[in-house]
Order: sequence, then structure tokens, then C-alpha cells
Amino acid sequence: MTRSLLLTLTLVCLASANPYFDDDWRAQEMEEYLLQRTAEQVIPLEDQTFNTDDQGIGQVSGVDVDSNGGLYVFHRADRPWNSETYQPMTNILTDAAKVPINKDTILKVDAASGRIQSSFGKDMFNVPHGLKFDAHDNMWVTDVGRHQVLRFPKGTTTPDLVLGEKFVPGNDNAHFCKPTDVAIASNGDFFVSDGYCNSRVVKFSSSGQVLTQWGTRRTSGDLTPFTLTIPHSITLIEELDIVCVADRENGRALCYNAGLKNANTTGNFNRTLIPQMDIGKVYAIYYSKAEQEVVAAGLLSDIPTMEEGLPFYPSRAFTYDLEGRLLNSWAYITPEVAKNGPSLIHDLCTSRDGQDFFLADLDQQKVYKYSKKWPSIVG
Repeated sequence: MTRSLLLTLTLVCLASANPYFDDDWRAQEMEEYLLQRTAEQVIPLEDQTFNTDDQGIGQVSGVDVDSNGGLYVFHRADRPWNSETYQPMTNILTDAAKVPINKDTILKVDAASGRIQSSFGKDMFNVPHGLKFDAHDNMWVTDVGRHQVLRFPKGTTTPDLVLGEKFVPGNDNAHFCKPTDVAIASNGDFFVSDGYCNSRVVKFSSSGQVLTQWGTRRTSGDLTPFTLTIPHSITLIEELDIVCVADRENGRALCYNAGLKNANTTGNFNRTLIPQMDIGKVYAIYYSKAEQEVVAAGLLSDIPTMEEGLPFYPSRAFTYDLEGRLLNSWAYITPEVAKNGPSLIHDLCTSRDGQDFFLADLDQQKVYKYSKKWPSIVG
């Protein structure tokens, strides 16, 4: 699909949200109005000069940028998570899956071109999942096969902190069960979303000691702010002293007091950031401090569909303000995107200035780049 057609699709979507035009407006006047409205909302468009294809990248599970704008990708190489990864009806890896992936799984990628610049992680991971940087450029990753959280100091390839017992799932202070993501405060405290088989958030001190935890699995009855079904992604909004969690299977994102200013409030429910099923299953959330907004990956559908006889191109990414208001939706699954098969955004992040967006597509095994910098990407 051409860039002009992508722009047209964006304009059409805006038109549906702004249907009030003067009856006497000509087509050119209507187009100029829509361009102005689009510019006001600054909806990201795909940067088609960025391309991670044909570099041996597998299922992309995590993505983040460091303080210098370096883009890092966590992927599963030639080892997809599938029905042969875990022993039947357990959270324990099969013998074959216990053999570490024999390829580099952490990639530094040029944020402009998408080309791999360096890599490491060979024979270190089994089922890669989340990746985050803290304020000091320490890299944090989670492995849902090893049931571990690991921290790599800036510029190193050896972890200085490993939490969780390798290959042993659990729900006490020494174990995780498929931990999904990490959010790190400026004082070194950090939060782990845990995870696929635990339904909790665990807060740790900077030294790795458990401070508190909250969240339970829903067994019956109505949802509460504390019943989580696969807390899949976590982000910290430190200015508001809240930590927000993507409650994936319940299709919502919830925020709790982080307790960085007052430890006695830690874990108290604060607000709903994304209402239930507003954007389908919520796979990822990421706070852009520069733009004071949260971007989210939602799954409305992984392919284009038909609704009431008309084609529907589902959005894959959404922008919310900090009060939980949907600002815009974007990254549509157009026919061009669908040529590569189903598309599922598993994780996403923004550049430090909040102008560029990187979307980790698990199914298409690539990273998409979107940008608010229109002149540089639209011909």
C-alpha cells in the first residue's frame, strides 16, 4: 500500500470521528479540513524506510530503547513458543525446550533503518518475553520458560541479578511462574508482572528483596480491580506515583499506587487506564514521559474483517491520555500488512522524545516503526 493510500485511510478514519461538514464544502476543502484535524491529533504513520526483514528474526516478544535512542529487540530466533514448548498441562518446559536457544536473542537495531548492529544472548534463553531499560541503561529481561527475571548492567552481556529458580515455577517470594515484564523506578525499586500462571504484581527493592505483592486469579463472580488474568505488560508513571498493568485476557489496563512516595499506599487501586474490551485484549502498554501519554497494543483482530458488508481494517496501536481517554487509534492491518499473514503486536515502545514508535509483531516476526515526523516519512 502506498504512503498516500495510508494517509487516505487515516483521513477516512478521522472523518468517521468528525462527520460534521458544511453541505457546501468542496472535496478539496473537506480534505484540507481533515489534514488539519489529522495534524492536530498527530496520528503516527508507518515509516516504510525502516525494515527488519530478512535478518533471521523470529517471534519478537520485547522491544525498548535506551537513553541514547538505541533500539533493542528480544526475539525467539528459530524457537517459537508452540504446543511443544511445555509439557502437557504443566508450566514446565519439555526436555527439548530446556536446551537454550543456540542463536543471539537480544539484538541492537538501528532505529533509522532497522538493520541489526550487534547482538548477544546465544545459549542464554529458552522462551524470551519482556525487555525494558531503566534510568541507568541497565537492561531487564524476562524468560517465561526459565521463570526468571534478569538484569544486565549497561554495556555488559552477563547478568548481575537473576531472580527466580531456573525451570521451576512457583508463587512464593523466591519463584515466578512465567513472568512477563518489568517496570523500574528511578530509585531502583522495580515491579514484575507475574504472569501467565500467577496473577499478581510483585514489588521489589533495588537489591531484589520482595516488598509487597497484589493480585489474584479470577475464580468466579465479577471482575474486581485485583483479579488479573495474564498481567502481560507493566509500565510506571513515576510523576503520578502509579504503576499500570495490562490485564490481557480481561481486555483492560489498571493502575495502582506505586508507593514510591508513601509505601503505605503501595498496591492500592488508583484508576482504570483502558476500560474493559475498549481495544480487545491488551497486550502491551508503554508510558511516554515526553508526550505525557500511554501507547497500547490491543488485539481487535489479527486480520482485516468485514463488518456490515464493509471492510474493517483493525487498529493495532492506541494512544490514551493519563485519565484513560482514548486519543487515537492507528497502525491499521491494511491489505498490504495482511499480505504477511496475521499480525499481533506483542510489545511496543516509544523513542525518548515520544515521536517514534516501535511495534513488535510476534506473528510476522518483525518490528514496525511508526512516526509523528511526517515530512521525513511521507513522500
